[in-house]
Amino acid sequence: MIRATRKKVAGAPTPMAGLALGIASLGWCWENAADLNGYGQLTGAAIASLLLMVLLVKFICHPKLLWDDLTHPVVGSVAPTFAMALMVVSKAVGQYFPLTGQALWLAAVALHLVFLLLFAYHRVSEFELHHMVPSWFVPPIGIIVADVSFPGGELHQLAEGLLYFGMVAYAVLLPLMVYRLIFCHEIPDAAKPTIAIMAAPASLSLAGYLTVSVEPSPLVIGLLAGIAVLMTFVIYLAFYRLLRLPFSPGYAAFTFPMVISATALFKAATWMAGMGLESHYVDQVFMLAKAELFIATLVVGYVALRYLAYYRPVSQMFRPLPQQA
Repeated sequence: MIRATRKKVAGAPTPMAGLALGIASLGWCWENAADLNGYGQLTGAAIASLLLMVLLVKFICHPKLLWDDLTHPVVGSVAPTFAMALMVVSKAVGQYFPLTGQALWLAAVALHLVFLLLFAYHRVSEFELHHMVPSWFVPPIGIIVADVSFPGGELHQLAEGLLYFGMVAYAVLLPLMVYRLIFCHEIPDAAKPTIAIMAAPASLSLAGYLTVSVEPSPLVIGLLAGIAVLMTFVIYLAFYRLLRLPFSPGYAAFTFPMVISATALFKAATWMAGMGLESHYVDQVFMLAKAELFIATLVVGYVALRYLAYYRPVSQMFRPLPQQA
């Protein structure tokens, strides 16, 4: 039985951590739109924890597979989503067990930094501009999830440092990524789902900034919100082509960017209300956030069903899932 379990978990794709992140974030985001009394957040965190446990068992039983993933220019860039999902789960745990939640948050931050250092080492030593894909935003900028899930307390300076690191990394990487996408080789089909990640950095930066900053700047908020909404709608249009690609574990890249876009708008609407802006402006942003949340729910649900179809086929309409993106 143990041998069979080892064999089964070996086939669990590392990008599945991105799906866990999307599900955990979606449950939490729904708390902004409905009176769920924390059950939405708890449900999302519980489902995400099951997926993370499968991957954890895989990493423990097959460390070489983990190392191979970390050296890969695409899969290695999405490996930090494991730590990011753990951060979101820690927020749910902290609602009931504050010290445990804080310890889990710190562990997730440390793990993400390890993933970031390993990713940077492998990519710098073997750098090729055409190897760049949008998922390269994940290791340096994904750390801002730590700010969105920040448990509060004496770790505020650490959270601020992580926020500014991620925002500076976004400012540096964005023009490079745009240049690569325009002037270099076309992204391979297996990595094209990562294009959806382009919608995430600005929204994540905005959500983290509004969570951690004591006196947020309206200029920074306006700039990030404008970029976030623009990039999200660009990806909505891109879905017409992206969803026609052969299904792969990389579909998980569709989930979190959609959810964090809605989350950022909910936070922006709350900030606007707190600043005393006219209610009809606040309502407009809130309605846009709910619309994005509805789309995010459809996307996460679709990707989850496609993953479920691979492990427990429910219809012949689903194609077999490749082992890696």
